[in-house]
Amino acid sequence: MDTSTSAPPPRRRRNAVRSVTAIAIAGACLATGLTACSSDGSGSGSKVTLTIGEWTNPGAIQFTEKLNAAFEKAHPGVTVKLQQAPTANNAWQQLTSTMLQSKTVDVLAQFAPTQQGFAPSYTSLQPGGIAALIAANKVVDLKDQPFMKNYDTTAQQAAIGYNGGIYGVMAAEYVSSGAIWYKKDLLAKYNLQVPSTFQEFLNDCATLKSKGITPIFAAGKDGFQGGIWQGIMNQTLMADHPAADSVKVSTDRATAFWQKTQSWNDPVYKTISQEYQQAAKYLEQGAAGVAQATAPGVWASQADNYPFLLDGSWDSATIQQANPKLNLGFFQMPGTNNASDNRMVVKPDLSWVVPTTSAHQDLAMQWLAFFSQPDNYKQWLQATGSVSTQPALTSTGLSWMDWLNTHSKDAFEQLTAPWVPAGASTDAGGPDLYKMTPMGKDSIDTVLKRSADAYQKAVK
Repeated sequence: MDTSTSAPPPRRRRNAVRSVTAIAIAGACLATGLTACSSDGSGSGSKVTLTIGEWTNPGAIQFTEKLNAAFEKAHPGVTVKLQQAPTANNAWQQLTSTMLQSKTVDVLAQFAPTQQGFAPSYTSLQPGGIAALIAANKVVDLKDQPFMKNYDTTAQQAAIGYNGGIYGVMAAEYVSSGAIWYKKDLLAKYNLQVPSTFQEFLNDCATLKSKGITPIFAAGKDGFQGGIWQGIMNQTLMADHPAADSVKVSTDRATAFWQKTQSWNDPVYKTISQEYQQAAKYLEQGAAGVAQATAPGVWASQADNYPFLLDGSWDSATIQQANPKLNLGFFQMPGTNNASDNRMVVKPDLSWVVPTTSAHQDLAMQWLAFFSQPDNYKQWLQATGSVSTQPALTSTGLSWMDWLNTHSKDAFEQLTAPWVPAGASTDAGGPDLYKMTPMGKDSIDTVLKRSADAYQKAVK
């Protein structure tokens, strides 16, 4: 998940059983609740260790451990080793580097680079991170793997595609920009409905505040107030565009910024910032000191206050573990006053890739095929709170996902930011909402001009 200032930041099936051995294996897998796709005995007669790398996310890790146990039962002789580390304090990046350098990882979780990771050649910007590995042919192209037929090709290409290839399985995407968890009972108490326009959302917040309720809780220390700004921005810039245009809209904007025909202090960003301020005034007073690590649990434990939580759908497991009795709901803050423009915005996230240095590429493909089986993938969705990237799976049956299930058909991919040269100041990437009122002391004009100047300086 992305917890940057301006954008407050893991999903999948079945098989025939023909022998006595296969029946026994299938029975064992059913006991875990997962479906085995085969019992071909890969690794039979020899000991093979398949290494999976994944960052620490409670729901995702628990599911992966369960999946690995079922995979081992279906593949005698195979041991699946799970390596994990939290994303905080650079721990995940360090583990990733270690595994890649030592050539010990077979399937590796990565944040989807999206097309932002591959700037056109005229910018002279070089890819970084996973995008650099893909461009250097150090990641296996999965485009022709049979299990990829379960996924939406366009979405996969936008998330982790390059030069016609698809270099991973984008298994998770989340509603994160303007994503809001809410307490259904608290809204019902004050006869409020999930809003469909920005003004309705403001009206709900005003009503709640008049009742002595603080409307919005957020991890301001980690920039989650930026979800409001990003949510408004996405829906504003995509107004009148079909969902399929999101990549084009992002590319056109990035090109215009690079060519200096658009800038951060253009009128549209001033309007977005003014609307951000209208909503941000309903944040709890101490938001700047709240960390993401504790925010979901603190919010869930206070059933009679804070009806709204700015946080992505990935935190479902954490919230429900903190308060299993909470009547939980989820929706996307409407960013405009035209209800039809307020569509669900999804951000590509966890993507499984296979490094070319993997010693067990065939087995890695079997693991990905196993993960991708609909019955298994559905449990991934339930465990992680991800929106499905498999078109055939449109509902998980979870009560808190009712809004997502209803609005997923018209969802579009979150807009990516303009290309920013390496070494540029953070202001070049967009307005610093820590410094803009009400969280900071600087005016909208000051913050936007600072960002515009920083971008102009970075792109020469």
